[in-house]
Order: sequence, then structure tokens, then C-alpha cells
Amino acid sequence: MKKITIVLTLLVSMNTFAQINSEHLEIGDDAPIITGVDQFDNKINSTDLLKDNKIILIFYRGNWCPHCRKHLKTLEENLDALTEKGYAIVVVTPEKVEKTKETTKKLGSTFSILHDVDNSIMNNYKVAFEVNEKSVPNYFSATQKKLAEYNIENNNVLPVPATYIIDKTGKIEFVHYDPDYSKRFDVTELLD
Repeated sequence: MKKITIVLTLLVSMNTFAQINSEHLEIGDDAPIITGVDQFDNKINSTDLLKDNKIILIFYRGNWCPHCRKHLKTLEENLDALTEKGYAIVVVTPEKVEKTKETTKKLGSTFSILHDVDNSIMNNYKVAFEVNEKSVPNYFSATQKKLAEYNIENNNVLPVPATYIIDKTGKIEFVHYDPDYSKRFDVTELLD
């Protein structure tokens, strides 16, 4: 009976993520330049940040996602230690600007959150996927409602919740990319 349960679980998991493209940027690739305005109205440019820091780049779906909130809370709790180790933090989301401000207020976040205006950052890093019944078969209706509330009108795109670390030369030195939205990179591993 256990074997049947395990097989069924694997098949459901494979079906859930089968439509999300697993092609993404890899270690050693050039990191696309990131530009935008964060929730504090600061202009962010990765070229400038890389002069003095490595960048931890995190893509999240929205503050409607409990896994995202937990991940960002852990990030904020460890922000000082990460900064001391020479990391600048940039978080990217398709959420509207007002929702990024809500996230900041709700979580007490002090790191930069960029609203990906035209999904260009997500597309450049190859983490964007269209939310449809094939890519999100189990929660399509609920996810569609959240996108209508949190993303700009007619934007039914989400990122795979990925983490990239970019070194000072502009190369990707670490990638965590997992279509399973519940699996995130634990930033505390960088502190060991």
C-alpha cells in the first residue's frame, strides 16, 4: 500500500510541475542586468550593487503565498548577517507596487522588492511561467483569483520561486530553481 501511495504522489507532483519549463540560467552564466525602482522608491541597478557586493536575487510569487511570506521573513531575520558577509539583497515579484509595500509593512522588510513591471526580469532569468490549467492544475482557480488581485491587470505570469547568487564579476555562482513552489533556498546556509 505504501508503494502505491508513493507512486501516486510522484505522479501528481510530476503532473503539477510538468508544464513549467525547467530551462533556466545556470552557474557560470552571465547574470542579466537588473534595473527597477523598489518599494522605497530607490533606483536599483545590479551593476552598481556589484561594485561592492555579491547579490542574492530572489523571485517570489506574492504575499498571498504562505511559502513566500515565510521565505521573506527568514530573509529579513538574517539580513544584517547577510549584509555583513557582503551580500546585497534584491527581491523580484510580479506583484503591483502597492502590494510590495503591503508585503514590506506586513513583514517589516527592509530589503529591496522590485515590481517586475513587464515581467522582463523574470523572463531574462528564465523563471517566468504563464499560469494556466496545465502549469497549475491543482490550484488554477484559486491562483487565478490571487493574480487578478495582486498582479497588474491581465498579467497571469508567476516566477518559479528561484534564488540566484551573482558574484562581483556579474556571473551566476549559485542557483536554486525548483518548480515545487514549497521548496526554497534557506539563506541561513550562507551564514555557516
